Amino acid sequence: MPSVDRLLALSDGVVAIALTLLVLQLRVPSLPSASADSASALATALAKGGDQLTAYVISFYVVAQFWLVHHRVFQHLVGQEEGLAWWNFGFLFTITIMPFTSDLLGQYGSNPLAVDIFALNLLLATLATQATSELGRRRGLLTPGSHSAARRGGVLRSVGTVTILAASMGLAWVNAGNAKFVWLLLAVIPNLVDRWMRRHPGRQEPAPAAGSSGGTGPSGEAPR
Repeated sequence: MPSVDRLLALSDGVVAIALTLLVLQLRVPSLPSASADSASALATALAKGGDQLTAYVISFYVVAQFWLVHHRVFQHLVGQEEGLAWWNFGFLFTITIMPFTSDLLGQYGSNPLAVDIFALNLLLATLATQATSELGRRRGLLTPGSHSAARRGGVLRSVGTVTILAASMGLAWVNAGNAKFVWLLLAVIPNLVDRWMRRHPGRQEPAPAAGSSGGTGPSGEAPR
């Protein structure tokens, strides 16, 4: 059974590969030889690929944010649990498929189905991350000293993210362009929740009982 450290190392490698693959959706525009030295022609060609660049920037930010949240979850987990490994693989599935859904969004940014598929990808990644955290709590895998406020903060982040993504999926069928602007709210949620956590510190979770599946102590380092 893989340890928490190994699961985290595997996740780091997969996320790094996914971030690299995202950039492959960007294409250098081709110009006719007669316009190869024309700055305006190149600018026009680059503007035509604006949707793909936007999709790349959004996807890169989202994957990076999920990586930070993933580390935040795993820094409070210890021990070995098969269910934990499978939920981690579920999270990695949503990350590895994101280069495809991002490319789909870049090529068909005005298509509501493309917008919904990308939003669904983000929604599944959020749910997989929260399920990993919840499984760790229920199976007694939390490290001694884990704060209940931090766990509630994770729940609030997930609820906020799910709400925004669900709203964007509905709005996409009315106006696909505006639906993508709704995703900008995703960048606000972590700061709002962090402020709430600082103002409302919670009690510490009790340490796992001796002999429980929670392990003997924390493993891994905090992401920041």
